[in-house]
Amino acid sequence: MAKVTAASRNHSKPDLLQPAMLARLSNLELVAKTVVDGYFTGMHRSPFFGFSQEFAEYRSYNDGDDPRFIDWNVFARTDRTYIKRYLGETNTAINLVLDVSGSMSFKTDEVSKLTYGKFICASLAYLARRQHDALGATLFDDTIREVLPPASHPDTFYRLLALLERTEANEGTGINNSLEQLAGTITRRGLILLISDLYCDPEELTRHLQILVNAGHEVVIFHVLDRSEHNPADHIKKMRAPSNLRDIETGAEVQVSADFLRDDYPLRIAQHIAELERTALRNGIAYIPCNTSAPLNDLLHQYLLQRQQRR
Repeated sequence: MAKVTAASRNHSKPDLLQPAMLARLSNLELVAKTVVDGYFTGMHRSPFFGFSQEFAEYRSYNDGDDPRFIDWNVFARTDRTYIKRYLGETNTAINLVLDVSGSMSFKTDEVSKLTYGKFICASLAYLARRQHDALGATLFDDTIREVLPPASHPDTFYRLLALLERTEANEGTGINNSLEQLAGTITRRGLILLISDLYCDPEELTRHLQILVNAGHEVVIFHVLDRSEHNPADHIKKMRAPSNLRDIETGAEVQVSADFLRDDYPLRIAQHIAELERTALRNGIAYIPCNTSAPLNDLLHQYLLQRQQRR
């Protein structure tokens, strides 16, 4: 199994993995292929954790399994359908949980948080397909809007991409309500990858995620923020007097000053981020910060390191 280290990363063509460049590609499949294949170019061994071609055992075929792994010789002899399994094959059920609420439509540059979240989903889905993992997705705003149950069938990857392509940001956010719904519907233990801007109470969020952890799921958070949400310097430069800022989801307006944006806001958002990370890690939940202006190879590197450390 290839170790992922800083030295093993590919920096030959970093511009191709910049969000602005990825946004100019024709579709999410090409985005995913560019991110994953581009990241691993130059590595000498397979970086796909758990991937092995050493035969281990058979198991019965289940609905949703990839028919490419059916042993037709066994079927011809026994009239029963079995799947070949290999040593190190993860056979993990991966559920991508994407926030599609109104706040995810925010952007300072070319790429919104939702678009960046779609890039993350597509890239992780492409990686999961290469590992022969069962792949599924859940899209939510104030409630769950779309569900694609995890399956390892080859068509699942393309169904997921089609779902992402047609999805637009909606209005309200109800992440805790959606996670509660999710916990009641997922029956197969697996890996839950939450992609959201996480404008919610950290303790309340972690309480709902802990239900999934206690049920045997591994949870990874991708916390997606725009660069101006870390430091609203561009807004400060434009302000000449206190201004009204409008909530992108509720339409409510609040008056703020340049002093608040310069002095108080950065401290508050930093405290919020620190609390999210602290409560997540305290409860065995991996936390990956994501900036929509950062190249996707950095994010993929963090994710693979997290997976490697947990094995």
